[in-house]
Amino acid sequence: MSKSELANNLSAEDLVRDITQKLEEDIVFGHLHPRERLVEEEIAERFGVKRYIARQAILQLERLGLVERIRNRGAVVRLYSPKEVNDINMVREQLESQAAQLIPLPLDEDALKRLEDIQIRHSRGIDEENKREIFQANIAFHKELFGHCGNDALVEAINIFAQKSHSYRSIFTTEKEALRWAADAHSAMIKACRDGDREKLVQTCREHLAPAKNRYIEMWKSRFS
Repeated sequence: MSKSELANNLSAEDLVRDITQKLEEDIVFGHLHPRERLVEEEIAERFGVKRYIARQAILQLERLGLVERIRNRGAVVRLYSPKEVNDINMVREQLESQAAQLIPLPLDEDALKRLEDIQIRHSRGIDEENKREIFQANIAFHKELFGHCGNDALVEAINIFAQKSHSYRSIFTTEKEALRWAADAHSAMIKACRDGDREKLVQTCREHLAPAKNRYIEMWKSRFS
């Protein structure tokens, strides 16, 4: 199916959601770099859509914290400062630690099986160097895990701040050793959920966030300070 045929078979809302997701992945995978411009005409041409659809996708990326408007430049991929990254990470630590405190332990076998199946996808993505599979499986794992905390408002807040972190995680998606470490951390979370080890679960959830944050700050200091 061609781009124009695809566009003709989707509603405007679906098109905006689809294009937003693809542009988000471009940011996460480093295809779009910090401070790089997002041009409506180019996006519209790339996806075979009207400019207003491209405009709505850019606006959605702004709402997600992945894009910002800069005077005389327009929409660009957001470059978070080290302070902003530390602030986001601090909030994520608090939110995710609280969720880990609320998850009923030990988790039942059905819940554990779902987590294990997602983590198999994540590990396979790493083996095959499939960035999209790694990215999507990582999101699915954390949504599945924290969804067990029983607090919908807390889960929503976790998802919002996790989304903000996507703009500075791109440096992490190309480092296989770091990805392996993340996969091992997921396995440790599953084991803690099976063993009923809340202290280990909370600790692993907190430590899981640090590497991407630290690598981004190192990169920022070397390139932008």
